Amino acid sequence: MNSTVNLGNLGSGFGVLAAALILAYGVWVGRRDLGMRAMWGVLAAVLLTSLLPLVIFRTSLVGLLVGGVGGTFLSTLGTVLLGVVSTALAFLPLYVAVNWLEVIRQASDGSMHSRL
Repeated sequence: MNSTVNLGNLGSGFGVLAAALILAYGVWVGRRDLGMRAMWGVLAAVLLTSLLPLVIFRTSLVGLLVGGVGGTFLSTLGTVLLGVVSTALAFLPLYVAVNWLEVIRQASDGSMHSRL
């Protein structure tokens, strides 16, 4: 099993955990509406980041290079590129969750209305 698949699964697991925790935080501070929107936003980011490397791998030049059409160097380069993209995308759901956490915190403090 290659490490890219394991890292993708780990990123998805943390994303689903972040979605559940952001929903729980929204309910805890009395902003269930924002908590639900945040949960769905984080889950959408998990879905997007889980499917995007697969789409890139299957439909692009990286898929051809890794598939053995290119030489050994090109296939290694394609695998490294796919690993870098997958690693970067694994952090996107957590970034979305932290942004939503800030939105919920500001809305529950009432400081969001003072800026409007």
